Amino acid sequence: MICAVIRHPSLKEGQTALARGFLEVLRLIYNNVHVIDTARVKAPKQLFYLLESAKVLVNSCDTVHLLNVNKPLITFMNTFTNKESITYQFSHLLTIHSFWRLKKTAIERGSRVVVGTSRRIAGLFNNGVFTYPPVDTELFRPRDRDWARGLFDLPRDRPIVGYVGDVDVKRGFDIVVRTALKLAKYGVKTVVTSLRVDNATPELVRDLRRAVKDGALIVLGREVPVWYLYNAVDALLLPIRGDYPTEPPMTLIEALASGTPVIGGDSPSMADYRDLYVVVRDKQDYADFVLETLNNKDVHENLAMKSREFAINNLSYNAVAYKLSKYLL
Repeated sequence: MICAVIRHPSLKEGQTALARGFLEVLRLIYNNVHVIDTARVKAPKQLFYLLESAKVLVNSCDTVHLLNVNKPLITFMNTFTNKESITYQFSHLLTIHSFWRLKKTAIERGSRVVVGTSRRIAGLFNNGVFTYPPVDTELFRPRDRDWARGLFDLPRDRPIVGYVGDVDVKRGFDIVVRTALKLAKYGVKTVVTSLRVDNATPELVRDLRRAVKDGALIVLGREVPVWYLYNAVDALLLPIRGDYPTEPPMTLIEALASGTPVIGGDSPSMADYRDLYVVVRDKQDYADFVLETLNNKDVHENLAMKSREFAINNLSYNAVAYKLSKYLL
C-alpha cells in the first residue's frame, strides 16, 4: 500500500499548498494513495510520533511519502517502522533550519529519495532529486481582467498591481507599502490580500495606515479567492528579501500559472525562476520597474505568455507526475 503522511493544514500555508499539490500528483502516479493526516492527533510530541508510526504499521504501508511533516517525525518513522520512505523537502535546511546537518543526516539516511522543490534543496542531499512544485493550472489560469476586477469591485480604468501574503518585513511588505505610495502619484493602484500580521514594525504600521487613508492601497479580506485576484491585477509584487521558508514561494508559482507578470526580489529562494519574472535587486526602486513593465506592452505580454507556458510544461500536475514517476516507479 502507498501511504502519504501530511500535516493538513499546517501553520505555513505555502507548505500546506505544496503538500496538497504533491498529494494530487501521487494520486496520478499510483491511482490509490492512503492519506494519514497528522493534524488530527492531539497528544504530547513523543506520543504523537508513536501514534503516527503505529498508523503506518496498522495500515500496512509498503512505501510512505512524508510530505509537510516535522523533521523529528520523519526520524521517528524511519527508525521504528522500517518502511521505505520518500521525503519531500520544501525549505533550504542550510539557511532556514537550526542544527541543519543533523536534520539533513536524519532525512537522508532514512529516505530512499529526498524530493526537493528547488535545485539547491535537492543538491543538499546525496539522494536528492529536484522537481518543480505542482500547482493546479486549471484553477490558476488566465481569465478576463475586467471580469475579475468586477468580482472585487476594483477600478477598471487604471493599472493595478497586487500583493498576496502576510504583513511581514521578510516578505518585503514594507516595500509594497512604500511602492504603493509612489505609484499612486502615477495613477496606479495597489491591492493586497491574505493579510496576517507576522512581523510589522511601528513604522510599517504607520505607512500602511497612510497608504490606505490616501487611497493608494486597497485592502481585501483574507477569504477572497486569490486565483481571481491574480487575474484582476496587471502585475504581482513579490519583494522577498533573502531566503524564504517555503521554496519557492507559492505566490510566485500561482502567479506564473495565472499568466500574471511578477516583479520580485533577487531572493535565492526564487533562483530557479529568474528568467520568468522581473528581478529587482537591493536598493533598486520597485516603482520604476513596475512603471516600466506596465508601460511596455510587449514586455508585459511576453512575461504573461512565457509564465503560463512554463507552468503548463513544468508545474501542472501531469508534468510533475511525469517527472517524479521516473524516480518513484
